[in-house]
Amino acid sequence: MSKKENETTILADEMLGKSEAFIIKNKKIITGALLAIVICAMGFFAYTKFVAEPKEEKAATELTAAVAEFMMAQAPDYQTALDGDGVVPGFLSIIENYSGTDAGNIAKAYAGICYANLENYDEAIKHLEDFDGDDKIFAQKIKQTLGNCYAHKGEDAKAIEILLDAAEEADNVAVTPACWRDAAAMYEKQGNKEEAVKYYNRIKTEYPNCIYVASGEIDRQLNSMK
Repeated sequence: MSKKENETTILADEMLGKSEAFIIKNKKIITGALLAIVICAMGFFAYTKFVAEPKEEKAATELTAAVAEFMMAQAPDYQTALDGDGVVPGFLSIIENYSGTDAGNIAKAYAGICYANLENYDEAIKHLEDFDGDDKIFAQKIKQTLGNCYAHKGEDAKAIEILLDAAEEADNVAVTPACWRDAAAMYEKQGNKEEAVKYYNRIKTEYPNCIYVASGEIDRQLNSMK
């Protein structure tokens, strides 16, 4: 064995000895710590199984009823959708009672939509910004609504930023053309025809089969700026 190998072996033995000494000296502390980890793990499992999962299920059931009531109304009563009608819960109670659940999170988006339709843009923005989602359709449509709420408050720069961000994040025909159309309309309102034309043309080029092109809306907007 070389001197270097011998030194390495001695060093390893010394470290093992120190580890053993530490374990013996702190046996009660380590045992307590391990026990605490086990208890925490068991507690988490119990919470997930007996609290979180049933809570998620109940929240999902109430949200489904609230959304169905909201969607089936011929003329949506947005205030009732927020407050409930005594039988079907409102989005606000779902948010309050099921904080931390997926249903509670989605209820924030619907509450924001309701407030936007009631022209209460401050409350709409509050709930829409509280919503946490990143999928390419629903979450980005919510972001589009958020952008339009800022537009109604006269915060054009912020509105355009949010709309363009939603368009890029979505990258699909269900959301992107709508966001570009809204952003282009805002640029047009500001007198920035160059940017407006840019985004109207992007819709025609990148999403030629979307409803805004098929209906002739984009061509009408472009012709109006000539």
